[in-house]
Amino acid sequence: MQITEIHFDSIDSTSSYAKREYAFFSPDKMTVVTADEQTEGYGRHQRKWLSPKGVNLAATFCFRLPKTLPNLESLGIISAYSFASLLLAEGLQPMIKWPNDVRLSGKKLAGVLCEAIFQKDWVQILLGFGVNVNMEKADLDRIDQPATSLKEETGRIWDRAALIQKLEIRFIADLERFKREGFAPFHDPVEKILARKGETIRCFDGKQEWVGICHSLGSDGRLNLLLPNGHLHSILSGDLIG
Repeated sequence: MQITEIHFDSIDSTSSYAKREYAFFSPDKMTVVTADEQTEGYGRHQRKWLSPKGVNLAATFCFRLPKTLPNLESLGIISAYSFASLLLAEGLQPMIKWPNDVRLSGKKLAGVLCEAIFQKDWVQILLGFGVNVNMEKADLDRIDQPATSLKEETGRIWDRAALIQKLEIRFIADLERFKREGFAPFHDPVEKILARKGETIRCFDGKQEWVGICHSLGSDGRLNLLLPNGHLHSILSGDLIG
């Protein structure tokens, strides 16, 4: 898949821009929108993403898929794995907090926001990546949850341009495999680095809060919770609390 790159010095949000302009993007290519600064960056449920200018990675991958492709809901966790696999290749030990966060040392390093715009025969996918790359500790401490950056973890400055290029290559390879084989080839490697496995967790699915042991991933990327009554409950979409 060929890539068209669009870069901004400053923009409200790479994902907001992609949602406004996707109709003008080539339907046969992946458009990658990046920015040195987002003035209104956001994550799941419109949570504000704090990111000083010129230190982090803000990107949205925009592309079309057939509407009939199975397991589209697993794209978020697959994209999180694409980034995590880059870190594994660097000798780091990332974990994936279901469904879309990548963690190092138990702290949030990156998040992926997966949005879909359904049309008659196809679906427009927008994958927003936010990665703390060279963020300093003073700024990390301003975030409303324990957070870290690649610089904080490794003690060195990272090349953001090189990082996004590696992510593009890795994700496109993973996307092509997903289109051929579905979620199956990703199940075991994702579950191997699934954060909080075996721990009691709380998960809100948009309607109800569930409490149980983080048991496993389903064959389609759903989270399996072992409830106190012994029943295995699968959650398609939700947020882990805490």
